[in-house]
Amino acid sequence: MPEEERGRLVAELTLETRRLAQQLVRFYGAVADQLGLPITDLACLGALRDRRRATAGELATELGLSTGAVTRVIDRLHRAGFVRRLRDPRDGRRVIVELVPEAEGSVIGLFAGQAAQITESAADLSDHQLRFLLGYVRDRTAGSRAEADRLRRVGKPHATRRTRS
Repeated sequence: MPEEERGRLVAELTLETRRLAQQLVRFYGAVADQLGLPITDLACLGALRDRRRATAGELATELGLSTGAVTRVIDRLHRAGFVRRLRDPRDGRRVIVELVPEAEGSVIGLFAGQAAQITESAADLSDHQLRFLLGYVRDRTAGSRAEADRLRRVGKPHATRRTRS
């Protein structure tokens, strides 16, 4: 493939990846609206769904938030009946947060249409194509996480927060 064509395709892939991210944010906003939650709270539910249970510190790291912000998210989710707090059996000072099973079903149900679309799109792909796409998505996920972490390290950690003088 000529270099010019390859450059155009990479630029197009970059644009479409950015558009995908924008539409995923839009989709997550719509799901959060259906649950009556801020999008940050939905992100926390997603992290708990993937991890099963976590401490506030683990969630803060996963979400790129301060532990104080995550504690407020957990408080809201607890009041809304989405999560419960448990004492860590190995260390009674630590609190573990987990999804309430009934709440998990209502959250998963809102993602069913998206899951069906992915399943339908994947139906005509070969095993090799599926492995390739899965590798690409995993690589982009790791790359985006690393870039967010880098920006937090070298730039403003939470630009929307006011610093005390």
